[in-house]
Amino acid sequence: MAKQSKDAVKHEIQELAIGNYKSYPADYETGPVAVSQNIQSLARGYWDSREYKEVERDERLGIGLEDYQHWTSEAYDIFMRANGQTMN
Repeated sequence: MAKQSKDAVKHEIQELAIGNYKSYPADYETGPVAVSQNIQSLARGYWDSREYKEVERDERLGIGLEDYQHWTSEAYDIFMRANGQTMN
């Protein structure tokens, strides 16, 4: 079964986030405050749109909204490094 570990969920969220950063670069190339707000909004969107089985999985694995927020932020840093940029 896929996505049954915290690391697997982290990887999935980060892949989704990086895809979003690539698809909507204007949302993530503005000032640091706006970027931070957009990253947090993205994490909240992933959290709020989970299916029932994903909610159960996250509860079982002890995953919270803070994890989603941290992972999307890490993904942004990874994305920026991969594109030769740094975040402040």
